[in-house]
Amino acid sequence: MKQYQKYPIVDHTSFIEKAIIYLGKFPVYCPVCGNISFISKINKINLRESCQSYCCNSTNRQRQMAIAICKYLRTSSLKKISKYQGSIYNTESFGPIHNELIKAGHYTCSEYFGNKYKSGKVYNGTLHQDLMNLSFSDQTFDIVLSSDVFEHISKPYLAHKEIYRVLKPGGIHIFTVPFSSSGYHDEKRASIVKGKIKHHLAPIVHLDGIRPDSGTLVYNIFSLEMVVRLDKIGFSTKILNIKSLINGVIGEGNLVFISSKNTF
Repeated sequence: MKQYQKYPIVDHTSFIEKAIIYLGKFPVYCPVCGNISFISKINKINLRESCQSYCCNSTNRQRQMAIAICKYLRTSSLKKISKYQGSIYNTESFGPIHNELIKAGHYTCSEYFGNKYKSGKVYNGTLHQDLMNLSFSDQTFDIVLSSDVFEHISKPYLAHKEIYRVLKPGGIHIFTVPFSSSGYHDEKRASIVKGKIKHHLAPIVHLDGIRPDSGTLVYNIFSLEMVVRLDKIGFSTKILNIKSLINGVIGEGNLVFISSKNTF
């Protein structure tokens, strides 16, 4: 039976965070759109995917990503992205972050529509890319972004190698994934064997805007093994634990990873 994953109830919320959850809204400066707004629709069972802002509907997780991007670009919000001259590839083609990034001069976005399509083809007006076999040339992008994507890839480190290939020297991959900081080895929940899905553990399915009826299967939950394997590929990876009341980032599980392509 398919299950929709829910992140655990936060046990270590501060008094202020508990008050925010109780009140149901809180004023914030949104790092996505650069507006003063309120967060609402707070789901205490899943803070990471709720806490939407009035201004652009960004969630807690999306604001985490925005903060990490802004730290790298040394700006206060993605609203100023039009000034950035580098090339950006976003593995998502909709949502509040995409709505700001599309204003950048050298911006590419895509979705994955299944293995019957070839990377680089356009489907229903949107570029299709298989992250395990990207169609882009070597050293194309300065920044690659993915938010809760790699857990849905059967061979995630093959995809990381492709990201490494298409990044320019010194380029970065900013991403989030479900991550267990208490474990050492990745949890392999499913794999592809002879073209068919083999479940090693009970299926977990995440909600998906592209596949609202079926959702997307989780193949892996990552742990410290991921950082080691990224190092072997050629990345140096920083882990940011982002918590910011002023930006509406509350609760636990606020890890954002920044993998930089090493230059040898």
